[in-house]
Amino acid sequence: MATADENTSGEPDEHQLEFPPLRNGLDYLESAVHHLTGANVTPRDVKYAVLHLHAGTEVLLKAILVDEHWSLAFDDPGRATWDRYQSGNFKSCTVDDALARLRNIADVAITDDDTKAVRALTRDRNALQHFGLVHNATAMEARAAAVLDFLLTTVLSDSSVVMRCGEEERRSLDRIRSGLGHIKVFVKQRMNRLAPQLAAAKGILLHCVSCTTRAAVDEHRHKRAHCLFCDHVMQGVDYEIATHLADGPC
Repeated sequence: MATADENTSGEPDEHQLEFPPLRNGLDYLESAVHHLTGANVTPRDVKYAVLHLHAGTEVLLKAILVDEHWSLAFDDPGRATWDRYQSGNFKSCTVDDALARLRNIADVAITDDDTKAVRALTRDRNALQHFGLVHNATAMEARAAAVLDFLLTTVLSDSSVVMRCGEEERRSLDRIRSGLGHIKVFVKQRMNRLAPQLAAAKGILLHCVSCTTRAAVDEHRHKRAHCLFCDHVMQGVDYEIATHLADGPC
C-alpha cells in the first residue's frame, strides 16, 4: 500500500515542488514580463519585475555554464567537488563571473552592451533589495527589453540546454518572446515619437543609466543630463557613470 508521500502512477505529483534550472529561469522571466505588460503597471509590479528578471537572468546564465561543465558554477572552480555540487552546498559564481566564463570558456558571443545591460539590472536588484529603489515603468520596460533580448537571442538561442527542453519550457519561451515583442514595440514607438526632439537636441546624447536608451541630452556645462525617454535627470554619480560609459566599454 502506497504512503501519502508515494506516487505510483508515474505522473508528476502536483504537490511536488519541481523547478529544474531552465524551467526555473524561464518562470522568473515570464513573471517579469507579466508584471511589466499589464494594463496598469504599479510600483509593486516594477519591483517584482526587477527582482524576477534578475533572478531569471542569474539562473539561466548558470544553467548554460553548467551545461559546459558543472564546476564552472562554483565561485572557485578549482575547489569544486561533485558531492558539493549534487547537494547544492557551495558558493556559486557571481553574475559578472558567469558572463566572463560564458564569453571566454563557452564561447558565447556576449558584447559589451550585453554586459552593461546585465550589470545595470544587477545594480537595480541590489539597490531594491537592500536600500530601496525608485524606478518608473517606462524606464524598466526599456531595461527589460535589453536584457530579455540578450537572453533569448544570445544565451538561449543555440544552447543545447534549450534544444533538450520539454514542451512546457517551449511554451514558456513562446510566451516570453510574445511579451518581449510587446515591450519592444512600446520602446520603438516612444523612440520614434522622440526622434525630432533627439535630432534637435544640442549637445551629446548619452545612454541613460535609468532606462539604458541613448536619449539623455548631455548638459555638460551643468554636469547633468536629462533623459527624454524616461525623464530621468542624471547628475552626480549618475552623470559620471553615463559619461564614463560614453567614453568606452564597461
